[in-house]
Amino acid sequence: MTKTTRFNGWLLGLGALLVVLAMINLNTGTMALGPAAVWQWLTGHGTATQTLVLLNFRLPRIVLAILVGWALALAGDVLQTVTHNPMADPSLIGINTGAGLAVMLLIIYAGTSTSLGLAMPLVALVGAWVSTGLIFVLSYHPQRGLLTNRLLLIGVALSGCFSALMVLMTLKLSPDNYQFVMNWLAGSLWGTDWSYIGWALPWLLVGSGIILFRLPVLAAFTLGDSAAQSLGVNLKHQQLLLVSVAAMLAGVSVAISGGISFVGLITPNLARRLVGSRSRYQLPLAGMLGSCLLLAADTLGKLITTTTELPVGVLVAFIGAPYFIYLLIHGTN
Repeated sequence: MTKTTRFNGWLLGLGALLVVLAMINLNTGTMALGPAAVWQWLTGHGTATQTLVLLNFRLPRIVLAILVGWALALAGDVLQTVTHNPMADPSLIGINTGAGLAVMLLIIYAGTSTSLGLAMPLVALVGAWVSTGLIFVLSYHPQRGLLTNRLLLIGVALSGCFSALMVLMTLKLSPDNYQFVMNWLAGSLWGTDWSYIGWALPWLLVGSGIILFRLPVLAAFTLGDSAAQSLGVNLKHQQLLLVSVAAMLAGVSVAISGGISFVGLITPNLARRLVGSRSRYQLPLAGMLGSCLLLAADTLGKLITTTTELPVGVLVAFIGAPYFIYLLIHGTN
């Protein structure tokens, strides 16, 4: 079996899995509708109640999980390729904590009782960009360009610093606001509204387009920095561009979904095992795996409990943390 045939087979299989997961997700929730009711609505014969529940609540959540999973997977794949580190993840460069710190500042001064509209994701995105920009400044060398090992280490250090600041700032939060912030940081897929998806979609499309357009450059990076430079790749320029776009994708995702970690860690490594390290196969497959992983985690969370919302980030962490330990052990052998 050729690599192209294997890639196409996995892509079709994951596409079918997405459809199955979406149908299960539509049928699951506080208000039980059942497959017959969902099919009735899909064929245009649903009631007003079915339309309200499925179109306004459940379908946006499904779309959000698919988009965020895709974006986080692509961001993780790019970071791992550029840094040559299979354990790189968007959360390691301070995106989650930078966005979380900005959101906490907004809640302290504006609260959650007022109608914030799109202020929450915009503030979260700005926080993610500021933290990433700070890491860039500290990791960039005028002659050698972006020092990838330093980028990851500084990202971890700043992430810990931001987390400590957030713990201190929780003392100023009311109980209700504290609960909201904790759910947001746990990755609760909070932006389940078509307006938030409409806000995020252009950013995600542009970022994904840039990365897919740069597939030849990413393929050169897999050969090593020296080989990429010998092929005519401007290392300093391309590193800054690709990491900036990865930060944008992860920042937008965190802004509308909360602090979800490990998606960008798991999916690129799994895609690499399935179809190899060629970027033209690995990157799209990682994106599909990310969508399936996040939608599966959200569906499982709804199946476990239909009375309260189980943050999807918690379920992903149960998978991601052991896999991260496995990579650490595997990498030392």
